[in-house]
Amino acid sequence: MYPQTVALAVFSATLFATFFVAWLGRRHARHLEAAPLTEQKLNRWLVGLSAGATANSGFVVTGAVGLGYVYGFQWLLLPLGWLLGDIVFWTFFPQRINRFGAAARVTTLSEIITYRAGANLAARLLPVVCSIIVLVCLGGYTVAQWFSSTKVLHGAFGFDGMGASILFGAVIIAYTAIGGFRGSVYADSLQAVIRVVGTAIGVGAVAWFAVTSDAFGANIASAGPEFVHPLGSLSVSGAVGFVAGYAAAALGFGLGQPQILSRYLAGASPRETHAAWAIYLSFVQLTWIAMTVFGILLRGVMPGIEDPEAGFSLFFAKNMPGWVTGLIMADIFATLAATTNSLLVAMAQSVTRDLLRPLLGARAASAPIGIIALAVGAITMGASMVVSGTVVSFALTSVSLMAAGIAPSVMIKVLGWRHNSWSLLCSILLGFVSAAAWKYSGFGAVINEAAIGIALGLFVNWIIVALSRSDEASK
Repeated sequence: MYPQTVALAVFSATLFATFFVAWLGRRHARHLEAAPLTEQKLNRWLVGLSAGATANSGFVVTGAVGLGYVYGFQWLLLPLGWLLGDIVFWTFFPQRINRFGAAARVTTLSEIITYRAGANLAARLLPVVCSIIVLVCLGGYTVAQWFSSTKVLHGAFGFDGMGASILFGAVIIAYTAIGGFRGSVYADSLQAVIRVVGTAIGVGAVAWFAVTSDAFGANIASAGPEFVHPLGSLSVSGAVGFVAGYAAAALGFGLGQPQILSRYLAGASPRETHAAWAIYLSFVQLTWIAMTVFGILLRGVMPGIEDPEAGFSLFFAKNMPGWVTGLIMADIFATLAATTNSLLVAMAQSVTRDLLRPLLGARAASAPIGIIALAVGAITMGASMVVSGTVVSFALTSVSLMAAGIAPSVMIKVLGWRHNSWSLLCSILLGFVSAAAWKYSGFGAVINEAAIGIALGLFVNWIIVALSRSDEASK
């Protein structure tokens, strides 16, 4: 068999396994699809692995590789900053989110934010504003996954851009429709295991080529002294701002990404949910740092790659046997699939529970999540074909703006801080708008916009509550 045929065969076998576990998840929990997420009762392994696989996203196998390849050691500061934010998040929030969800019986982000918000104008606007921000930001994040799939399938199998997007989109949308939420969790957990195996093979292979290549040292040297400097082009103060900004983005990511937060809501108990911290942190940091290091080593092994974000698949397609390439493509697909599937389910839940409920009332609960996910997936896939950008630009911008807009209100609710419906609404709007203004004014290069949006969102809530004499102010 030709190497590409072998690669496609191994890749197809993984697709079959993905569909099977998605179907298995639906079969095991069909009666829970319309129930609050707290009824799912996930154990710590399902919480940690599914949340970690979803958090990985196409950014890790494309964007992180590209950043390491182009900029070198400086971009190891990104997972370091993210780790600091994740430590803060896991110290205070997952168990509280699970406890809040059990008490309020909620499924979506806006249901957390609007719980006991009252019936005034601000309370009616809250779910709509939340849902719009969720759909816009998660839509952008999903576009980044379509970009990733195009780069990967083109690099490995030579598919053109449209063909790659259609193939990847059809598979992901189909198994999202088959599996629902439980299927998403099962598939994510399987894909997390594949991701660990693929990461080990990938880093081991590129390291072997690096140590056996006579040109490796010269290729790294040609990248310039900043490539191997721990801070790259940053000053010490710049590095501190860089790490602090992305630590804030990580905190906001945990609080403001519904496809991640849904795993914490679905935990079996607050204690079981919090116990997933080591599983999640180990998985995310291991794979993220490894892929950045892969990009750094790849610069010395294969200099001059036109699109560094496609470097992972290009390396294996050029240098490795077909069965190894197929396994690695399965690994990349697992990463992309885990995030894209969870994003589509989260957006479908937001449409069903936040946008359709005011129109349909109780009938919204019976709206088919799979069909709505299919429609959202088709829209975002179409958008990816007409817009331009990189995986890094779409992923980091979408995540940061989402964190700035949504995370402050979620933090306020689960920590029980004083608030009212107007303070929450203003927190969301000011956090999102200020972060967008900070980003597009160019100051995002100094400190990530999520830090600005979260800080201003919390501040405006405090100001409005302090000035308000309304009976809505509550703990």
